[in-house]
Amino acid sequence: MTGSRIVAIVLACAAILPAAARAQNVHVEAELDREEIGIAESAILTVTVTAPGTQAYRPERPEIPGLRVEPFGESQGFSWVNGRVSRTVTSIYRLRPERTGDFTIPSIVVRAPGYAPPPSRPVVLRVRNEASPSRESSHDLFARLQVDRTRVYWNQGVTARFTLYSRTRVEAPIWDPPSASGFWAEVLGTPRTGRAVVGGQEYDTFELDVVYFPTRTGRLQVGPGRIHAQVLRRIRQPDPWSSLGMPETQVEEVELVTAPVLIQVMPLPGGAPPEFRGAVGDFRMDVRLDRVATRAGEPVTVSTVLRGSGNLASASDPDVLATGAARRHTTAATTAFDRSGHELRGERRRDTTLVPETPGELVIYPVRFSWFDPEAERYRTQTADTIRVRVAAGGGTSDSLALARPGPLAATRSRPGTAGRLDLDAPPAARALALTSLLATAGALAMGRMRDRASRDPRRRRRIAIDARLAELRDARANDPLRAAGMASLAVRDAAALRHDVTVEGLPLQDSLAALAQAGAGEDEIEEIRRVLESLDRLAFAPDHAAAPGSAGASTLDEAERLIQRYREEISR
Repeated sequence: MTGSRIVAIVLACAAILPAAARAQNVHVEAELDREEIGIAESAILTVTVTAPGTQAYRPERPEIPGLRVEPFGESQGFSWVNGRVSRTVTSIYRLRPERTGDFTIPSIVVRAPGYAPPPSRPVVLRVRNEASPSRESSHDLFARLQVDRTRVYWNQGVTARFTLYSRTRVEAPIWDPPSASGFWAEVLGTPRTGRAVVGGQEYDTFELDVVYFPTRTGRLQVGPGRIHAQVLRRIRQPDPWSSLGMPETQVEEVELVTAPVLIQVMPLPGGAPPEFRGAVGDFRMDVRLDRVATRAGEPVTVSTVLRGSGNLASASDPDVLATGAARRHTTAATTAFDRSGHELRGERRRDTTLVPETPGELVIYPVRFSWFDPEAERYRTQTADTIRVRVAAGGGTSDSLALARPGPLAATRSRPGTAGRLDLDAPPAARALALTSLLATAGALAMGRMRDRASRDPRRRRRIAIDARLAELRDARANDPLRAAGMASLAVRDAAALRHDVTVEGLPLQDSLAALAQAGAGEDEIEEIRRVLESLDRLAFAPDHAAAPGSAGASTLDEAERLIQRYREEISR
């Protein structure tokens, strides 16, 4: 055997043995959030894989007859202890029972290169016909979170009910509803008290309803919710002669946590009418007029009133346009909500003032309002009739003139000049100034409409967002290289999502890539994104290399910046 072959074998063994040693140190743990649930409930299975180095090992999704296993999320973490790096991958699954009985969660296996690490220990889940208290509390005190729907459209309300069940005396419970990421929330009314039967036991209940409106699409999470309360417990004295054996009362501060709920948010379908501006719900429009006849120079007020259930705060008001009016003024909209029921209802009003300057007729065009009805899954449009307002000549009436003292209003002058005849026509300079002001106002209105149309252009908004990501990344590379790798990873994800008009915020890498592929990204592009993101993850553990010109770290950041710039150019086409 030649010397070169011996050297090659030694180098190969040196590369394989550390990898095998790392694989043998892979640990897998599986844990259920509770061991017993009702047939209508679900359990959360958490699988944690810890391995030395930066390689991420993911578990295989278990197959359990009688249980639907749904991926719920994934998170990753790194640790550096005594110069040794380890990586942790936590995969979360939701288990939904299809029947009652005892189910054994099989050993979770992770396939590592060249070695199969020890599987996790099996755990058992018991499913009963009736509901069971959550694991975060005892059978005398527990909390739950329930939603009225788990699949909604963008901006469609989801009503979540937080309930505290108690068989002990509870003082001053305070709910702390979560500000779920990607939602706009409104609390409905005040907490209510009542009685309920769970598992054959009667409980006092404290309920709070919160409606959540999703502001983006994709898989979003509501919860967990938390409630803080003081529990009064009776403790019997061990000495029967102490206080005549009467039990004492002890106050405990408790915090209960509900399980989270996953919401699938769908984008609105295509075919929206031109008047649609984002209103989602069940609405009606009223158009009111303060008068049907006026005089030149006197205002006419048109009020548009929107009523119904939904997120009226995000609904845009319909336009009020007219001919025969020289001036038009619009006031800010006012919105009032009714939170007393199980859904958010309200009224939104905006006033538009029209001022005609000449006698004749003021014609108000039909006012149109469009919204998306999520229950019927269709767009609806309501149109008001054309309104005509009679405009008389300005000034006092004949009756008012008859009440005045007879005679000329002012003495006429016989000759022109400063002391002569009065001329009611405006001087030429004043007319020129008025014309200039009118043209400037028209130009400002035209520019405002152009800016408004440009701001509503989705391509322009996405391009501006990518420019902001590029500017943040370049600033970090110049001023804070330690943060550059992390910012580059976020910028690449956001740029890819903006390019394909999909939401990946909060999703793990695999789910993000799957969403991009479903939105139209090709296989080569998906692999390029994966390679760049994995390189940026490795660079995060050696941030000093990002600042060295010509280093591998700097090349990785350059590649990420080129990818983001390419997405910007594709959106601009």
